[in-house]
Amino acid sequence: MIKAQILVVEDQAATADLILEVLKGEGYEAQTVDTLAKARARLKKQPPELLLLDRNLPDGDGVDLLAEIRDDEKLGSLPVIILTAKKDVADKIAGLRVGADDYVAKPFNTEELVARVAAILRRAGKGEEPTSVEAGGVKLDRASRKVHIGEQEVPLSAKEFDLLWFLVYRKGRVLTRDFLLQHVWGYDSGIDLTTKVIDVTLSHLRNKIGPIADKIVAVRGFGYRFDA
Repeated sequence: MIKAQILVVEDQAATADLILEVLKGEGYEAQTVDTLAKARARLKKQPPELLLLDRNLPDGDGVDLLAEIRDDEKLGSLPVIILTAKKDVADKIAGLRVGADDYVAKPFNTEELVARVAAILRRAGKGEEPTSVEAGGVKLDRASRKVHIGEQEVPLSAKEFDLLWFLVYRKGRVLTRDFLLQHVWGYDSGIDLTTKVIDVTLSHLRNKIGPIADKIVAVRGFGYRFDA
């Protein structure tokens, strides 16, 4: 199971690749974009659980995006770590005043970066995934692989359980088909495969969880969301 979803906004390809390698090695789901415009689009489409934000970007200063996030009703509490080559105290204070949760100067030590990421996620209550989740009338226990709707236990296949787990654990968030193929079926994102496997599994899942089946909502062009 992945620990958390992290979006890295970094325009230097080598640095972005290093951060991705380190974060994925620690069990995080990480993706990168290289401009503020792409970051805004991604935040609107599927907000992460933590943002690593460079300051010096081709289309502006990352602090400007941070200010927008803090003023946004839905994104306001998103944990943000500023990542930049700027080392002046004034630059650090500027980011913290706008609302950064932490500040890491480049070049950075990868172990320190991982430690800071873990600390911020713990502080935000978004660290390791729990052993059980409950929302919208369904409860899943990861250790026993049991699912209950109310008092009734509902037997599910392994893939049905994993699919429902991700949807319920990330309730209210749209999970893309690429995400589900990668984390439920183990296929690499972007692989040229039919996604009918998702539709078939969802159909079987909905039949088994009848009373709450309508809580799994298809978002056209994006993926699926569990509305608790």
